[in-house]
Amino acid sequence: MRRLAYLLTFTSSVFAASGTEPKDVTQAGIQTAFRILQKEYIRSNDLTFDVLNRAALSGLLQRLDFGAELVPRTSEAKSGALTGVQAELLTPQIGYLRPREFTERETKELEQHLRDCVTQKVGHLILDLRSPAPPGDFDDAADMLSLFVPKGEVLFKMKQMGQTVSEVETNVREPVWSQLLLVLVDDETNNIGETLAAVLRQRKQALLIGAPTRGGAVRYETVPVDAEWSLRFARAEVLLMDDSSVFKKGLRPDFAISMPTTLKRQVYHATDAQDVKSSITDKPRPRFNEAALVANTNPELDSYLKRSAGQALPEDAPRPSDTVLQRAVDLIKTRALFQSAKIDWNHKAPVSDEPPARRAIPVTK
Repeated sequence: MRRLAYLLTFTSSVFAASGTEPKDVTQAGIQTAFRILQKEYIRSNDLTFDVLNRAALSGLLQRLDFGAELVPRTSEAKSGALTGVQAELLTPQIGYLRPREFTERETKELEQHLRDCVTQKVGHLILDLRSPAPPGDFDDAADMLSLFVPKGEVLFKMKQMGQTVSEVETNVREPVWSQLLLVLVDDETNNIGETLAAVLRQRKQALLIGAPTRGGAVRYETVPVDAEWSLRFARAEVLLMDDSSVFKKGLRPDFAISMPTTLKRQVYHATDAQDVKSSITDKPRPRFNEAALVANTNPELDSYLKRSAGQALPEDAPRPSDTVLQRAVDLIKTRALFQSAKIDWNHKAPVSDEPPARRAIPVTK
């Protein structure tokens, strides 16, 4: 690996110094460059076929980006992380759902939570698809979409490599949710979440809030290459109803809101142990009020004494806040406020019965 890193550093420095991209060099020129380096380079003994092969694979994977990658075979097993759908009512009229791994079990949980929202007459739903989950199965993607898309409608298409005809996924059941839907996305949204967001947005059933996605709406296949590593690569591409693709393009949210990835993960870690509502509401600092007076306490004095003694206070370390979710809730509340307001633009002010005021006559000298 040390020799590989040295070779990659050398190659990058050569192209950087010359200002020439490898794509500008012909195939014959590339082969000639390899032969010259193997014979004339001052450390040509380091440029073995093994090093060159590793450099070629590393460069190819870097070029393909998330289209292909080497993953440890141990990571194919379950990590033991918290799974399941996180569900909560942020307000009596706003529901929140976050699938963590987009599995078959979570699809069933998602359906049950949606039915609970319908039973409780929840008017708005926020679907959080920002979980950093590994690539999922598109059978689960079709099952999740069937909870929102009308029966008989096309969900998406899968185009395999080397095939001219796409596989069409059609919804064969009645949907569960048909109300307002806001979808949260970012660059960690996996292939299943990105497919859900793309389909719902194209059908004008949802608005996207958050950061642009990567463009990884593809079906991955994982093949072992040795005892420790497997190759995960894109095998089929997702197409929408109009045969458009988001692969390598991604989705641009309707309302762009940036949030650091580290902060988002802190929020997820905190809300796994607490409620989600705590990440969008601020806890007020204790004040000296009537309740404190009746209880014969003075929170402000206690805080002053602790701070004077150099002790930490709870407000000194505020909880991580999910700004993307906050803006989604604000958007729903604003929409509800405008819809509830009854404005009659043709309404005229009532005529007053009082006589008009007499105009003052200026005094002239």
